[in-house]
Amino acid sequence: MEFKTSSYRSGFIGLAVAGGLLVLTVGLSALIVTIGEISVHQPLSLLVLGLGAALVLILVALTLVLYWSIAALRLCYRLDRNGLVIYWGASKLVVPIERIERITSGEKFMTKGGESSEWRAFRGIGWSGLRAGRALLADNTLALVYTTSPLIQSTVVLTPDHAYVVSPRDPEAFVEAWRVRRPLGPTQNWQEGERRAWLLDLPIWRDRIAWILIGLGILANLTLHIYISLVYDHLPTMLSFHFDALGQADRIASRIQILRLPQVALLVLVLDLGLGFVLYHRWRVGAYLIWGGGLALQLLVWGAVFTII
Repeated sequence: MEFKTSSYRSGFIGLAVAGGLLVLTVGLSALIVTIGEISVHQPLSLLVLGLGAALVLILVALTLVLYWSIAALRLCYRLDRNGLVIYWGASKLVVPIERIERITSGEKFMTKGGESSEWRAFRGIGWSGLRAGRALLADNTLALVYTTSPLIQSTVVLTPDHAYVVSPRDPEAFVEAWRVRRPLGPTQNWQEGERRAWLLDLPIWRDRIAWILIGLGILANLTLHIYISLVYDHLPTMLSFHFDALGQADRIASRIQILRLPQVALLVLVLDLGLGFVLYHRWRVGAYLIWGGGLALQLLVWGAVFTII
């Protein structure tokens, strides 16, 4: 038996916010194209770099808000003789029927501080009534929270280890469905836990080493572009690009050539990121080596730029 959540307001508000971010993304992209004058023959201006960084951040925010909004609109609970399933986005939480000890009102877990302090040590997503994450209840019970109502109006499913806070639209029918089905016994052997879509369950999302290497590589290339933008107009028209064994310049070229260094470094960075992601699933150490090598290359290009300038 499936139970809808009590409110979908947060999902619709999230879609409205996502729509605003999308408009902002389109407008910012048009602004970059209009004033950017992006060319391989001149450095990227600080304005374009700043707008580009802002655009990336907005795209990340848009992706997250859109996913959370769809997850909020999809939030529902299915209860049968095998147990409870909480659907949240591309994930579902499974609670076997034999693990459910009691289902009660969230009002019994309210702290004396009232609604403002109902979620203790909450970690997760929360806006416009939506709560999705982890928290501690008044008796220090760890709660997995997937509700669109305040705790006082939510329903708490208790297991021996922790609790699940949910918000079925008809709490009484929800409790009655559990009472009727519990004596029947399960027909399947469920394992308690969260089951994610394969894309969300990839180990790379939880790999700090990978993201540190990737982040440092991107940061090194971005700062290199910023540095070139700051000093380019102050450079002499001709620069020395190579020196012989005696330290004498034996290759002199236009300063435009120095722009090739960050551009090539950016191209190599993109290739390294793509190759690393492809290789990560089969050979994690190999992906680390590729991303680490990419970071080393960015630092070498930095050294070359300093030497030339």
